[in-house]
Amino acid sequence: YIMNKILTTSLLMLMVTFSGCATTRGVVTLGDSKVIKQTENLNKTAIIRIVEDDRVFEDKPKTPNIPSLKGGLAAATEDDKAKAIARKRNGYGKALGDIMLREGTVASTVQKRVESALNQSGYRVLTASEQNNQKADLIVSVNITKFWSWVELGFWAAKLNTEIETTILDEKNSAKKIVVETKITKSVQVVTGAMWIKNTNLALDDYEAKLVTKLKESN
Repeated sequence: YIMNKILTTSLLMLMVTFSGCATTRGVVTLGDSKVIKQTENLNKTAIIRIVEDDRVFEDKPKTPNIPSLKGGLAAATEDDKAKAIARKRNGYGKALGDIMLREGTVASTVQKRVESALNQSGYRVLTASEQNNQKADLIVSVNITKFWSWVELGFWAAKLNTEIETTILDEKNSAKKIVVETKITKSVQVVTGAMWIKNTNLALDDYEAKLVTKLKESN
């Protein structure tokens, strides 16, 4: 009886934690790369031609790691989908309010990290133009297949997950394809706006570091 009471109390605490303001939309601001932009030893040039957000949203996904939006996709704008990075959930795991980027989009967020990774790998990033395209060592297109955070609930704690995955193609060498994926999972007692930000920033930092390694390996 005592154990059941403890478990019930723990579950109720989680319900309160995740239900507070959970039906409303949350807006967050993510951090930029912690790496200071290099200006020396940039012996190569690169162009980021396009960064495409190819995430697939669903109206009532069976698992919380699949992107979804409050109110359904029929009512969602393209801007909503471009800025969405998570959904809040209550103590029963029901999806509630959205977590959105205050500034920029998922695509622009990833682009900043790709630029930083290229810079750390010895590339000076140029703007696209006919002249620059001809002399660039690397012209990349980035496809974002995953960029999402979600909560897995438990009796004693919850797990906050953030997953990012991209495929990067080199238009000057079709044989080159770089797939970068990361997943950060942290155990938490409560999920606040600051925690959504912290976990996503950790995933972005890890993504950037992995991309630097892969770029250096592919040279």
